[in-house]
Amino acid sequence: MKVIHIINSLKKGGAEGNLYRLCKYHKKKYQNRIEIIIITLIKNGHYVNELKRIGVKIISLNISSKFNFLFFIKKIFELRKFIKSKNPDIIQSWMYHSNFITLFLPRIFYDKIFWNIRHSELNTQISKKTTIFISKICGLFSKVVPKKIIYCSEESIKFHQDNHFYFKKKPALINNGYSDKSYFPSKLLYSKFRKKNNLKNSDIILGYAGRYAKQKNIHSILFAFSKIVKNYKNIYLCMVGKNISIKNNELSALISDYKISEKVFLLKEQRNLVEFYNGIDLLVLASHSESFPNVVAEAMLCSTPVLSSNVGCSKEIINDCGFVINKNDYNSIFMNLNKIIKTFKSKKKKWKTLKKKSRYRIKKEYSVEKMGNNYFTNWVF
Repeated sequence: MKVIHIINSLKKGGAEGNLYRLCKYHKKKYQNRIEIIIITLIKNGHYVNELKRIGVKIISLNISSKFNFLFFIKKIFELRKFIKSKNPDIIQSWMYHSNFITLFLPRIFYDKIFWNIRHSELNTQISKKTTIFISKICGLFSKVVPKKIIYCSEESIKFHQDNHFYFKKKPALINNGYSDKSYFPSKLLYSKFRKKNNLKNSDIILGYAGRYAKQKNIHSILFAFSKIVKNYKNIYLCMVGKNISIKNNELSALISDYKISEKVFLLKEQRNLVEFYNGIDLLVLASHSESFPNVVAEAMLCSTPVLSSNVGCSKEIINDCGFVINKNDYNSIFMNLNKIIKTFKSKKKKWKTLKKKSRYRIKKEYSVEKMGNNYFTNWVF
């Protein structure tokens, strides 16, 4: 079987990580019976070497971020020629721009094309206008081009069908999948993280993992945290992700304005978050928009409970193994944090049970094996 994946890039990100885990699982399960090729629209990134190591072929169209019509047309012809020469059994595209690119493939491949949508919603406050436009164009053509449209949350299906014209007879829901060997609880990593950042075992450590973006609602997290520190002297907030550093003037100014500079650790973007998840006591996600937030499942696999806003399928992932905020504002975040920290401090046995339940739920419901098999089933049947 020959599978071609088309994706914007292989930089560190949710969709890219999911594609990596999917390819790794399929190569391990089917070995020489499956050939996997990844076509990136722009330059490659974080996952390239690891994917090549497991036998995945990678090529890039090297489409420039500065749009040039003639150059774009040239790249489309290159892509069409390559697809014809390979004659794949499956063409799986990831995210709006890659889905859009498949509209230009020869018609004979339409029945082999599968789209993947990773957002629960798009709006002008948190999304680029060009991305919204491209999504709507895809929606208008969705009756004709893909065989199926794969979503990772029910919210995503509803939004795109109701607002962006996506064909209602083609959806397939496949949850993200995770390896319990990549994310796991470790006392050694717990101690290593704390020692590295000069934190004591008795300190209460809240964590945020994600890029710096308006949709992540970091402002509300910091405001709520500035209130919490008044109640607990030994509480800290550790933050990781793209543009989460002191070089981010806007973020640094926020922290300074709230007078919490000594309580917040900006740890930049990390190659691997397993040490971070083990080192913190609670992960906090307050996003305005998510589809399937990877950080929730990853933290839970490390037996780290999560407090999340009710976005995407966060509530479904967490279930009764963590905490969900119904109103996504700083006051709700503050009140929930206050309640959770009291439980953490006074009910150790209950917290220990919660940690175990968190890991067990992800292992059972969101395994990489289940995800990989679901993709294969949707492709073939």
